[in-house]
Amino acid sequence: MIENHPTDKFIHVDNLQLHYLEWGNEQARAMVLLHGIGDNAHIWDHFARNAARHLRIIALDQRGHGLSDWAVPPAYRCDDYVADLDKVIQALQLTGIILMGHSMGALHATRYASLRPEKVSTLIHADIEPCPPEWNKKYLLNLYEELPAFYETVDQYVSELRKNSPYAEENLLYDMASHALVQGEDGRFRCRFDRETLSHFDNYDLRPCLRHIQCPSLVIRGKESRVMTEPIAREMSQTIPRCTFVEIQKAAHPVLTDNPTEFLRAISNFLGQLFVRNQ
Repeated sequence: MIENHPTDKFIHVDNLQLHYLEWGNEQARAMVLLHGIGDNAHIWDHFARNAARHLRIIALDQRGHGLSDWAVPPAYRCDDYVADLDKVIQALQLTGIILMGHSMGALHATRYASLRPEKVSTLIHADIEPCPPEWNKKYLLNLYEELPAFYETVDQYVSELRKNSPYAEENLLYDMASHALVQGEDGRFRCRFDRETLSHFDNYDLRPCLRHIQCPSLVIRGKESRVMTEPIAREMSQTIPRCTFVEIQKAAHPVLTDNPTEFLRAISNFLGQLFVRNQ
């Protein structure tokens, strides 16, 4: 029987200790999940609880996020994250993985799939353009400068989440908050990520990588996303050689939390058709 909660695990990568969550059977096909900037591995909880019936799920807290170490001095470029991912995959002796990322994590997943095709059997890229526009970087820099150092209440933090996640259920936002915040001795709540990740957001341009992705791929966009426009999403899916495009209704950029049911269905349908076809 598959447990409905993950196991916390840690792994050392160079001088950093990285945390990850694991669900499912170690003998099953591995699926590695990468969260977006400012998020953590628990963002995948709803998806993982369902997918773990068929897969070994590994959700990584990328450096500077969740329970993973912060890089000192700050080192939060694409190559830093991708190097961590490669070392984790090697240390866990994973092959033929399904690799899925959301937002910044999707950029890292797509870059890795282009660099290490022998390791990745399937790629799922959720809601970010392969070359994020300048406004995206400016938005993160603005967050870096204006993000509160603390929140007086959990409700205050959830209200901030709601601004960018218009369709998410209230209980899901509070569950996210329970993993995203840590309460200090003063009673105030602080975020579990290094805000330097915001100011060091890389100048990503993965467009040259797309044609080199050899595995079957899925590009997912939230219907109301500003972070990934429909024309760019379609262009990306047409550039990757073996790619499917799916748009999720009633979802903005946080597509996996705005509409978790349809998000799960889209991935289940894609993987189901893929694996049945390849049997």
